[in-house]
Amino acid sequence: MEVAVDTLEVFKEYSNKKLSNYPEIVYSNLYKKVLDTFHFEFQLDEDKLLFSPFYTLLRGEPPSELMDFVNQNEMFLNSLKEFILNSLFVYSALIEENSYYLYNPQSLFIARMIYKKDFRFEAKFYTHYKDELLDSYNDKIYVGRDFLNLEKFERKYLGLKKYFRSLVEQNEKIQERARHKLRYFKDYEKPFLNEIEYLIKETVSDAMERIQVFPETKLANIPKGKLADILDNILYLLNLMIELQEFTQEFETKLRLREENDFVRYLTKFSKDLIDGIWYLRKLSCQMHLRISKYSIC
Repeated sequence: MEVAVDTLEVFKEYSNKKLSNYPEIVYSNLYKKVLDTFHFEFQLDEDKLLFSPFYTLLRGEPPSELMDFVNQNEMFLNSLKEFILNSLFVYSALIEENSYYLYNPQSLFIARMIYKKDFRFEAKFYTHYKDELLDSYNDKIYVGRDFLNLEKFERKYLGLKKYFRSLVEQNEKIQERARHKLRYFKDYEKPFLNEIEYLIKETVSDAMERIQVFPETKLANIPKGKLADILDNILYLLNLMIELQEFTQEFETKLRLREENDFVRYLTKFSKDLIDGIWYLRKLSCQMHLRISKYSIC
């Protein structure tokens, strides 16, 4: 019950209030649809507590204290949805990347809130078909994740640090799960698992050094004289991420051919997170090219 209790204790700080420390954004039709179908999921031990966009309990048996908070704090929960969506708009390309799923009339959006510390959360995002939500909940599709600090919307280094820091954590999980889940661990250790670990270490080391030169929280704050150099760094990091993702995809294909099904799903999620990082770097590079070119799109 610890995770849900910690989440509730943080949420109580906002009782009868709403988050207001995020920029207003005019939503496109895609973002409007995500907002309209936004479901919250909270974890209680092994139970997943699922709430509809109107905060009706759809799944699980929450403690009465959590239900009381949800019933009395629609204003806060609405603002939390906007905080999350606006964070994804500014510091990721997750929504755009998954438009194939999210635009589907039957698709809905699920945010699993995982407490970390202080006012920080990890949010894992899924999509599912409305008609199949309750009958086959475990079949939902993972579309990515984000790391949130409810006390601070803006992120240094254009929000890039989270992508590269998380690679280290994910590699540790991949290596550990591989030892326990792979039937033929030795066959994959040297050609794939060791190489993934090496590529991640090199990528993270290089990335953390390069992003130090642009500590700004958003593109508008970057002086025009620095844009070209920063764009060069962004494109370099993009190439590193593409190389890592392509190698991961090769490993994933190999695993599927040999039916290593107990492990391959973890690698699929890792690959999905890499693709999200690639899309975000491309999004940044397009915005930088436009600023450098001084070409007005309005």
